[in-house]
Amino acid sequence: MKDFDESIVLKTEHLYLRFPKEEDREALFRNINHDRDVLQYYVDSYAKDPEDYSIEKRIASFREKQMYIFTIVLKETDEVIGLIHQCSNPNTAMNTVEVGYAIGKKYWNRGYVTEAMKAMITFLFEKGVHKVVACHIVDNKASGRVMKKCGMIYEGRRIDEIYYHDQYHDTEHYYILNEGE
Repeated sequence: MKDFDESIVLKTEHLYLRFPKEEDREALFRNINHDRDVLQYYVDSYAKDPEDYSIEKRIASFREKQMYIFTIVLKETDEVIGLIHQCSNPNTAMNTVEVGYAIGKKYWNRGYVTEAMKAMITFLFEKGVHKVVACHIVDNKASGRVMKKCGMIYEGRRIDEIYYHDQYHDTEHYYILNEGE
């Protein structure tokens, strides 16, 4: 992505989004990678112990690819509650970015992911991205509601798109275009 800058912080009413740090490892472990309910829909590895989870490799990978990954942090408490990130990088042929996210179960249904996703979409559009896409495993209806609340348009269902937890899952796909280009 042009002008990649990991020092960028996005601010919303209740959150700020910033590039992860090693100190976020414990919160991310607890809220995402050690919770099988979260990992039912967020395709990542379960970690039994904090020592089994490493944020360093993920940070290094996003730096190398110059893709944005942000921790979702509650302004009020400065607590790291989740992640939102690019799943793809735009290229000259397709100026499209896929976004993925996960948030701790204790923070579900409070509007935080919608708030973070809206900020991420705005940020990517400001970076010159033409189209932002996202998808969810069909059973994760809450994620579909987030996408709709962000103004994303339903594009369709893909059959057996993801192989996860030893089975294939259909996915629902959404998009939003940068109308301000």
